[in-house]
Amino acid sequence: MDNLLVVGVDTVVGANLACCFAEHFHVSTWAADPGYEIANCDALDPTATASRVVEIAAPKWIVYCGPAARSAWEPGTRDQITDDVVAEAQDWATVARKHNARFVMISSDAVFTGPWMFHDEESHGHCHSYQAEVLRAIEAQVCENHPEALILRTNAFGWSADPARKGWIETLLQHVETRRVVEQDHIRHATPILATDLAEIVLRAIQEDLTGTFHIAGAERVSPLKFTQRLASQFDLPWLAMRKETDQALCEVPTEFGEGECSLQTKAIRKALCVAMPLLSEGLERLREQAENGYRDRLVAAGPQSAQQRRAA
Repeated sequence: MDNLLVVGVDTVVGANLACCFAEHFHVSTWAADPGYEIANCDALDPTATASRVVEIAAPKWIVYCGPAARSAWEPGTRDQITDDVVAEAQDWATVARKHNARFVMISSDAVFTGPWMFHDEESHGHCHSYQAEVLRAIEAQVCENHPEALILRTNAFGWSADPARKGWIETLLQHVETRRVVEQDHIRHATPILATDLAEIVLRAIQEDLTGTFHIAGAERVSPLKFTQRLASQFDLPWLAMRKETDQALCEVPTEFGEGECSLQTKAIRKALCVAMPLLSEGLERLREQAENGYRDRLVAAGPQSAQQRRAA
């Protein structure tokens, strides 16, 4: 069984990819903060350098899920995308190439904005916010330091590995349940995909040894308002829709990070892998199933020992 390292299991994407990949690889995980234990994975020392982590894990594949992997709809994402992340991604890509490991970077649909819908990989509809510029700089550095890297732009949602269960989806559901109000943006649009559905397609991309840049997204374009309404309905939560409208929002083209048209065209990945992108309704149905079938507990596993603990024993 090949070794695979997932960097960034503190993100929704990283945690769910690690959990799903554990059925196919010997998976090691790393996050900058302690406390992230994914079932059937070896959690490596958060204080270790990228070089040391890769030496221990000896992976054939490294899947990098840094701040760029966070949904632009997730509160706090904007603040985490800084110049420091460029150097961090460059470091992991450089170490991967040094150790002859293949490198996958999960990136964001928020590099784009309107007025066009369904951006393809070569779209010129770039967002010019600071965060979007940083994202493009990250992608450029990864390509420069690991020319055979695979960059996957997406916008994923799913259960978090946060030990306190205070991830984006968890908090959103709690908000609707306690307030019965869906107050979300109806201007911005994207094509969100369930993180485990994303994992299945990323697995295929790894197996097919793809390189280059591809988009992986859901088959439906929605706003945060519509997404939250459908999420609430899937979990049988009553809600009252409220739209925050301002003259500026209605009269000016959105220019801030993730606030415009970020929907992705997925023709390239569908052709490369002969796969279909899932409907949002399918993803939301699976999300609820995961809340009831024990899947969520695998993301916050307390039982599995870390690699260091096993060696000490």
